[in-house]
Amino acid sequence: NEAESSRKSGMSYAELHEKFGISKGTLSSWFSNSKWSGEIKTQLALRNKEQSRIHMRNLNKIRTENKLLRKIKYIDEARQFFEKYKTNTLFVAGVSIYWGEGEKVNKGRVSMINTDPNMLLTEISFFRNILKISESKLRAAIFSYKDLDKDTLLEYWSNILSLSKDQFIKTQILPSRSHLTKRKVSNGICNIYFSSVEYNIKIKEWINLL
Repeated sequence: NEAESSRKSGMSYAELHEKFGISKGTLSSWFSNSKWSGEIKTQLALRNKEQSRIHMRNLNKIRTENKLLRKIKYIDEARQFFEKYKTNTLFVAGVSIYWGEGEKVNKGRVSMINTDPNMLLTEISFFRNILKISESKLRAAIFSYKDLDKDTLLEYWSNILSLSKDQFIKTQILPSRSHLTKRKVSNGICNIYFSSVEYNIKIKEWINLL
């Protein structure tokens, strides 16, 4: 019959159902015990696997191209922004501090960790007033030592940086430190950050332009 001929030509049950209106269950009962049908099933599985591989390869190519286009767009915007703000004291300070102290590895966020409250305050002012990062996106983390009170540190950094305590993630306690660190670090270590691929790219471009 036509269904059998079409199956032998390499059509799947789904294709046969669409062509003839025969249910997949009925088709299976007709052909599943036939050796030739089993071979076709194997061929179809290999074909689908190859098609999936090609599809994924094409998707990855599109993603890579989109990332590159996005990066080019951000760099172009960064250069225009730089020309406008290159004489702005806070802009230059924020980029310079990030050049020296900012995180360079994580490509998905902008982050700086330090013990100096003035440096952190300048940088978070850069985030707020130059980059216009909303308060809802700003986050902070405190790294403390066993001999320091974590609640006191949270109060201190919250006040210094004008961040609500809810914007701080759980304080991490570091196990030990040297006598030199004890003299120098009385308020722990604070990390300020926000997630943004865009500004991660732009800040790196601004550093290159300084």
